[in-house]
Amino acid sequence: MHINEVKIENFRNIDFMGIFPHKEINVIYGQNGQGKTNLLEAIWLFTGCKSFRNSKDSELVQFERENSRISLSFETELRENNAAIFIDKKRTANLNGINLSSPRELIGKYYAVVFSPIHLSLIKDGPINRRKFIDTAISQIDNMYAKKLMYFNHLIQQKNALLKNAVENPSLLDTLDVWDEKIALSGAEIISDRINYIKKLKSKATEIYNGISGEKEELDIKYLSNVRYESEEKKDIARIYFESLKKHRPNDLYLKNTTSGPHRDDIEILINNISARKFGSQGQQRSASLSLKLGEAEIIKDLKGEHPIILLDDVMSELDITRQNYILNKMTEKQVFITCCEKETVSRLHAGKVFKIENGKAVD
Repeated sequence: MHINEVKIENFRNIDFMGIFPHKEINVIYGQNGQGKTNLLEAIWLFTGCKSFRNSKDSELVQFERENSRISLSFETELRENNAAIFIDKKRTANLNGINLSSPRELIGKYYAVVFSPIHLSLIKDGPINRRKFIDTAISQIDNMYAKKLMYFNHLIQQKNALLKNAVENPSLLDTLDVWDEKIALSGAEIISDRINYIKKLKSKATEIYNGISGEKEELDIKYLSNVRYESEEKKDIARIYFESLKKHRPNDLYLKNTTSGPHRDDIEILINNISARKFGSQGQQRSASLSLKLGEAEIIKDLKGEHPIILLDDVMSELDITRQNYILNKMTEKQVFITCCEKETVSRLHAGKVFKIENGKAVD
């Protein structure tokens, strides 16, 4: 998959921008605040997902403009496609001249993976960000996973409401076994899907990290579940999870919250068998986060038969020359967009296109 043309109107600080990207490496450089990330954000929106910057749709429209329009011509192995997104208070979209009921209908038609400084939270921050990463990644390749996750979260919310009301209505406690059986079965589905994805991600990300680090360091990824299962069979996970829920029931009643299950799980990232979160350098943490995102892209490629578009925002900061050169010149056979501030970085690009951005315009 690759993009042939991008047109952007009234988006963030961009009045109008049109570019024809290279099929492989595209470096977008310029000073901070000129619109480099805005370009990547516009390209990302065609995944059907919300902005990776957690912005409201209305915030995407240029100040004092009523609406924004982005159009994209992209090519897959099957056909050339033309898509457009319109933004006023919300987003609407069409694909090949057909209006879509929701931009989410673009999911499965266009794939992209994005890395930005906010993704350093995968390493630096708490488990909620790592759970969000793994759940979002699985949802891109498995339409059913998001529904499974919504159902599980609904069960947890219902049970927690029961725990809060049990003081005034003790008879509710008689239904806990029924709730826990449902939660155990649903939670086992989530845990099993995450375990299988982590296995694939570990295989891909460790190889990528090996290349980024010049074979000097080793990355490892582990799924940390608070359900101490001995078998990875769903039925066995469900059984152990049910036992765990019963074991923690007195504490859950005291806290009025369900403390056991995949909603409390984590992913451990290790470099040379040492916690990247606690002991990794800035460059190692950035390299590890990037490897996870590029590993996600490789999994999409294996399952869908095509590389997704790869968007790397401010990825070069805090990386040494060896790691920067890997990103600039070793990521072949896929379309990559890389933003940076330093013109010296651009000079090390062997092949591809360079776009300089000033005041929301491509000037080179």
